[in-house]
Amino acid sequence: MDEITKEEQIENWLKIGFSQPEERISEIFYFDKRDNQFFSILVSDYFHFDDDYNIPKNAVSTYSKDILVVLAERMKRIENDDKSIISLSRAKKDENLTDEYLNQKIETFLNLNSIEIATATIWEVDEIGSVTINLMDDESEANVGKQKSWWEFWK
Repeated sequence: MDEITKEEQIENWLKIGFSQPEERISEIFYFDKRDNQFFSILVSDYFHFDDDYNIPKNAVSTYSKDILVVLAERMKRIENDDKSIISLSRAKKDENLTDEYLNQKIETFLNLNSIEIATATIWEVDEIGSVTINLMDDESEANVGKQKSWWEFWK
């Protein structure tokens, strides 16, 4: 079997991105002009951070620190409407998703944004990201031992 080229890999990635229905937002696809890199962010990735994109003290992520740094930095840039991050449009319900149409959409996107796929890369996260959040803060944990059992409430 023939090895897939980097350009074919990027084109396949773009087809997946452009084929995502606009009503389903589990993963959002982008191109970062500054880093010349395609990337996506899972909606669940936002649970790894607090409002300031720091890892909360009561959370533990399975992502490496390097991945969390890149994710947080890109999320901040997206929130701040950084013009060097371009979002891929999502498919409308009645949109034609044939290979010919998607190839034309990809070519238009690449040309309008001056993206050269020969030099671009895809940011691929090889890790599965999950986060564990401790919903009891330290003070609550300390008070658990001090609380009365249900049968001791009348004492």
